[in-house]
Amino acid sequence: MNSREFKWSPTEKKLARSIFDKAFNNEMANLKAELVNRVSKDMSNEEVWNLEHFLVQKRKDIDFKFDYRYSQLIRVFGILVRGGLISLEDLNGLGNDKVEAIRLIASVR
Repeated sequence: MNSREFKWSPTEKKLARSIFDKAFNNEMANLKAELVNRVSKDMSNEEVWNLEHFLVQKRKDIDFKFDYRYSQLIRVFGILVRGGLISLEDLNGLGNDKVEAIRLIASVR
């Protein structure tokens, strides 16, 4: 089933938003901690520009991973499960069809 064909109940939408927000906030907290660690060290001029490159790449990665359109949530949750940002247990409350599709995406390497 194409992820665009899934129907989301109001309860599933609320749960999905909570899962998504928790994962996004954890991702951002990790990024902030890494930035604090990097800038707390004595940086060369080259390292300053490397930091810019790092942030641009992280932004692209985060924008790809965190797309809160219902047509994309199955893919997003699969990526987040595969990356360890959420667990399959976090998905309790979503329909079995959605969890199985997420599990399938998470297992693809």
